[in-house]
Amino acid sequence: MRIDFECSGGYAGLQLEYSVDTDELPQELAEKLLSLVERAAVFDLQPEEVAPEIPDIPDVLSYRLALYEDDKMISLSLNDITAPDPLRPLLSFLHELALKQCRKK
Repeated sequence: MRIDFECSGGYAGLQLEYSVDTDELPQELAEKLLSLVERAAVFDLQPEEVAPEIPDIPDVLSYRLALYEDDKMISLSLNDITAPDPLRPLLSFLHELALKQCRKK
């Protein structure tokens, strides 16, 4: 599965990006990511389930998330307020991975 993640905003004006193909990750990390995607039922989300991004709210993190698997693709734009609860653990984990990648640079 290909995952493209972007996170921006917050009180620090954060700008993070993280892109990965789970086939290229260590098995444990890939399994964790795929498990979070499955638990969030990302590919089953309907557009009306993810409210449109609310603009210009101070200190709110905004996310862009795109997932590609075989012939399936979903792209979401959301933030800390509009993210559905089942999606939050995935967003949090991707945020951690993006921060780790940023620190290595």
